[in-house]
Amino acid sequence: MTAIWTAVAAILIFCIMIFVHELGHFISAKLLGIRVHEFAIGMGPKLIGRRRGETLYSVRLLPLGGFCALEGENESSDDEKALSNKPAWAKLIVMAAGSCMNLLLGLVLLFCLYSSVQTVVVPQVDTVVAGGPADLAGVQVGDEIIKMDGRRIHIAYDMHWVSGKLTGEPFELVVKRPSGLKETLTVTPGADQSAPKLGITMKQEENGFFLTAKTAYYETVFYGRVVLESFIDLLRGRIGISSMSGPVGIVSEIGGAVQQAQEQGLAGLLNLLQMTVLLTVNLGVFNLLPIPALDGGRIFFVLIEMIRRKPIPPEKEGIVHFVGFVLLILLSLFIAYMDVLRLV
Repeated sequence: MTAIWTAVAAILIFCIMIFVHELGHFISAKLLGIRVHEFAIGMGPKLIGRRRGETLYSVRLLPLGGFCALEGENESSDDEKALSNKPAWAKLIVMAAGSCMNLLLGLVLLFCLYSSVQTVVVPQVDTVVAGGPADLAGVQVGDEIIKMDGRRIHIAYDMHWVSGKLTGEPFELVVKRPSGLKETLTVTPGADQSAPKLGITMKQEENGFFLTAKTAYYETVFYGRVVLESFIDLLRGRIGISSMSGPVGIVSEIGGAVQQAQEQGLAGLLNLLQMTVLLTVNLGVFNLLPIPALDGGRIFFVLIEMIRRKPIPPEKEGIVHFVGFVLLILLSLFIAYMDVLRLV
């Protein structure tokens, strides 16, 4: 039964993320007067379809992916409503709209998630362990953590992320005293660099609309930043490509969350919701990377067009995106293979 619910949850999550992403392209294209030939959820053979006006709305067999087919997207066109004939700023809006919708979805889901809790952990010191690293550095109860090892701290997740990267060397901690005075302290962490092992615990503040909105916003930013930093670490060789997860690994994680939801009820469902947020933000940010075949790759070509003051021929750009698409498919297959090995 868990396997069935895992499949249902995975298909639902993937479909929602893709639908929201393609909806962003669709709405922006329609508003800017660009012809949309088809708005499809899924890939492969068409299951059902209905044409309204100039656009075919369809659902396809494979519940992974989707597309919004625009006139003049990959080829030259004489149609005045073709994407290729629109100004560069309009192309930028259309290409970025999908990822923006994914980020917006993450923000809305996080707002709903935090609206369901009574208290939220905030980056303000609640207790200080006597003789601990923070106490020796001069951290006091009531201090608000402003910066940690050079990184601006907005929510507790920021602290945990920075703490996980500490090497045991002294780092600077900027705090704001209850009086409003800011001080820069030097902290030498212990062997375990997690925030509690620094000798402090964070305050739990009673939740409200503005705290919910603030936490949801900065957690969305946090997830996006984690995706970018992880990608940079991958390019620098700090993490291996084998550490990446594809659809197989993601479905496995969803299965764990579904089982937790069955055992824990609401708490498990909230964890599944949190995973959905991470996935949709990941999709939004990853699609903005300047990689051929992704929205970010198309945005890169538009920026070149703005610099050159004339567009690159769509056919040549299409070849680059096709090659990028093939390479992404090969990478996805390799990652899926590694996911299967980890499961086995």
